[in-house]
Amino acid sequence: MKGITHHRELYDYERDANDKMLTMLESVPEASRTDPRFPRALGIAAHLAACRENWLTWMAGEDRPIGLWFETDTTLESLRPRYAALEERWVAYLADLTDEDVEATFSFKEADGNTYRVVRGGQLTQLEGHACYHRGQVVLLVDMLGGTTVDTDYIDWVYPRDSRYGMIVSS
Repeated sequence: MKGITHHRELYDYERDANDKMLTMLESVPEASRTDPRFPRALGIAAHLAACRENWLTWMAGEDRPIGLWFETDTTLESLRPRYAALEERWVAYLADLTDEDVEATFSFKEADGNTYRVVRGGQLTQLEGHACYHRGQVVLLVDMLGGTTVDTDYIDWVYPRDSRYGMIVSS
């Protein structure tokens, strides 16, 4: 399993991609915001936020209620502040983790009454992939609604930061 440095880097990438996703949602023309696909895109963005919020609550052992995984009344205006708050919490949480913490398990009680134990690094990896999957859905919906889309691929984020990930070898 990857160490904490890897997960911190991927979360930096995710934060950048989230900002781009929110910008894409904001680019949807007003006339298209009454289309049923727009609230669907907002709901997916809210689902991503809920997943990060809920899993952090469990992973950090916080004593707070778990929110809804899927919301039906999300507004565009609520997303940026929500993402800012959850990203601040996640950055602080990841800053305190060690490689040993990534390999350790944590437990949580789900609404079904069962208690589960999960390897923290495995759940971090799940969250990273889950975010890419759902952001792709948002991009497609924004495109269908006439908004402006941008690429949120990891390679496009990492290459300007570390040229080892790709370089021109001939022209």
